[in-house]
Amino acid sequence: MSRIEYLLHLRHDRLEALNETFGGKNYLQLVEDQLKEGNVDLAIWNIANQVKGCFELANLYWGQGNLARADTYLHKTLERHDRLVAACAERGVQRPSYDGIECAKCAACLLDIKVEDFARMETFEPCYEPWFKDKLLSYCLDSRDFDDGVWRTSAIAWTKRRHPKYRLEEFSVYAKALTGGYGSTEEMLSAHEKMFAGRVKRSPDAGLLEGYADNELIIDYVFAAILKRIGWEGAYRHSWPNTDVVNSIARTTRHPDRYLGVIAAPEPEPDANTGIIEDAKAARRFIDIHLQTQRDDEGKPSDATRPGKQRGKVARALSDLGWPQDPATLDLMQSYRMDLVQNDRTHISLCDPVDASSNKLGIWTKVMSDDFGLHPDFIAIAGSEERHDYLDPQGAWYVYWKKDGKIYAVDRDEWDKPEVATTNAQAGVDLWPSYVSFVAWWVSEHLKSHA
Repeated sequence: MSRIEYLLHLRHDRLEALNETFGGKNYLQLVEDQLKEGNVDLAIWNIANQVKGCFELANLYWGQGNLARADTYLHKTLERHDRLVAACAERGVQRPSYDGIECAKCAACLLDIKVEDFARMETFEPCYEPWFKDKLLSYCLDSRDFDDGVWRTSAIAWTKRRHPKYRLEEFSVYAKALTGGYGSTEEMLSAHEKMFAGRVKRSPDAGLLEGYADNELIIDYVFAAILKRIGWEGAYRHSWPNTDVVNSIARTTRHPDRYLGVIAAPEPEPDANTGIIEDAKAARRFIDIHLQTQRDDEGKPSDATRPGKQRGKVARALSDLGWPQDPATLDLMQSYRMDLVQNDRTHISLCDPVDASSNKLGIWTKVMSDDFGLHPDFIAIAGSEERHDYLDPQGAWYVYWKKDGKIYAVDRDEWDKPEVATTNAQAGVDLWPSYVSFVAWWVSEHLKSHA
């Protein structure tokens, strides 16, 4: 069985094969029994999975050039979404913003079918991937202008969550295509082809439709919808209905002319919500005040004061790391154990220069440097106890740069290139003016979680 046969078999079997555990029915029939039995939440969750399952079949057939079968399952995708909406209405439940709704929106766009339910606003959190995919597909279905301010705010939230920089750059290719940001049609198609083919070099925890695995079998459905929305016509691997084979040259018969208008982002202003305190002395006062009343995730007082016998070891530990003389940082670390300075908004913790844990400043930096290529001019200031983080750290990690004494959120792809990694860094997003200022921000993030 070839890879494509295997993938098709799995999805057909999942959706359509009769199963003894389902009472001799298939997965599609099972949800009707669940609805009759009153298991509404479970049934709706299963129908949402069926929406994506039907779309995956459509995408696989699409990638093989079997447009008749692809069309069948695109319609089936919308039928399953409609069933979900009807099931919610029948039982007085609000239709959820479910994982996979972007598949239904893409099917509606490609088939030119108007779905009234899609007019509602979804409620995905802006700093996570579902928001970006849903927003892009929603733009493909209506005539709203592209709100650059909302997009930038969400991009900043993504960066603050330490999600991979390359994924945000991929989203930017889509946004640029939607708004006519490329100099020519050829430049747009070339940029997309390079982006999508480049996914094969990465191995994130992503689903079939993203194309990181089985890249040559998958169609980039988001870009296909964008091409249709902006009025492009021709033949391209990632277009509907005139798809083409892998590595074929795109042929344009109609250049796009229906780009989205752009609502310009407002001029940058200091953001009171970032928690950034530029002045080191003011930042230290903020830290001292709030660490006196610091509480853990259970609401219990949590003392971060460093024991007196450890204070004399801090200067030597920083010197051994090559941390340049920094009186403000030294005094802060002598006063507090950094690994006990809390931030419930993330699973990572600050590294301490003295405490003998796996997150010790020297140990974590050595692991990042020896095993994963962190540049020697960087000191890793925050670490993780989670296995997947220290075995294969992904995304952005906080580092101290010896050259300028500032803190950066540096993406793993750029760990070995300090000049590149720190270029265009933005204050409060991936740049803090000092270690003390960063810790003040860290404390303010913890306060937000207890507000």
